[in-house]
Amino acid sequence: MTSTPPTIDTIKELLQRQANMLVAAGTGQLSFKQAGVEPDYKGLDTTVIAHLTRLGIKTPFPWRSLGEWYGFYSQGGYPTYTSRRQYVAGLVNPALEQLDNIEGAGSVHDPGADDGEPIWDVINTRIAGLIQKYSTAREKDDWQDVGRRSREILIDLGKLVADSALVPAGQEIPKAGDARAWFDLFVAARAAGSEHAELRAAMKKIWDLAQKVTHGDIGDADAFAAGQATVMLVRTIQKILANEDVDSDPAGSTI
Repeated sequence: MTSTPPTIDTIKELLQRQANMLVAAGTGQLSFKQAGVEPDYKGLDTTVIAHLTRLGIKTPFPWRSLGEWYGFYSQGGYPTYTSRRQYVAGLVNPALEQLDNIEGAGSVHDPGADDGEPIWDVINTRIAGLIQKYSTAREKDDWQDVGRRSREILIDLGKLVADSALVPAGQEIPKAGDARAWFDLFVAARAAGSEHAELRAAMKKIWDLAQKVTHGDIGDADAFAAGQATVMLVRTIQKILANEDVDSDPAGSTI
């Protein structure tokens, strides 16, 4: 089960804590050789990177350990405590400002991929870019770009789920690049039955919405809806596929 993502304030606190550790290590208040310090920093760094990536923000710090930070500043470029403090501040402040902008404008939320297989990497990267684009969108061209990015994600999704086994007997197989046709076949096959009628309808409407936002006379609310719905659709299909894998795995069956 996916845990609830942290708030923007929590992410800012974690990022500031990482900056504080770098400053402390660079000003003699903390040693990376001290027991427990390096694992604490590495764990914090991994957590911060994961949260920032989900929001489409690059980590401001290139050092995966305090030892790397020590090796960097000890080369002579930042010989004083003051210069090290200023350097860290210069890196962290723009990232904190990005988080403030996202908090002020609202953000498309990604609950995270349930499937860590490499085949989803391209789509996950596109989702991160979509989230970043929406967080800074302020005018019509930007909002339409959110729609374009949403549509590109859905095209990649349609191609990813393409499988000749989805095609009913006697029906012509769609062309490899006809992502919408493959998507419709997937929805019809994997969300079949009257009990899934609303789910099928919603999934198809999301595609239509992304197309409308790409070209229509739209605003912030339309762009947000298209982006958020696109992420929801991707994660819903991942959930469907993951559940199918569990159901077909004899090791996961119960008596």
